Amino acid sequence: MHPYLVPRNYLASTHPGARASCKRTKDGGGIRKWLRAAYRNWQRNKLIAAFQSLDDTILRDIGMSRGEIHSIVDGFDENEMSMAPIKATDDARKW
Repeated sequence: MHPYLVPRNYLASTHPGARASCKRTKDGGGIRKWLRAAYRNWQRNKLIAAFQSLDDTILRDIGMSRGEIHSIVDGFDENEMSMAPIKATDDARKW
């Protein structure tokens, strides 16, 4: 029978590499997963450093204390992790 007349190509399943593309994981493999975790850790450390550089009065205005920074940043998702707090300038402090 011709392979185009049947709904499944039974001859292709006997090939050793025929199903290799089906075994890929959704995240793309180990290296991509490791790179994504390293990038997220870099973003986390950068955001913690940015919050640590703020004054206590600004942190109080935001609604957090210096001891809560790590736990708050750990609760952020991917979109929140990419944001950076705005550093107060001398003009903003005069108001």
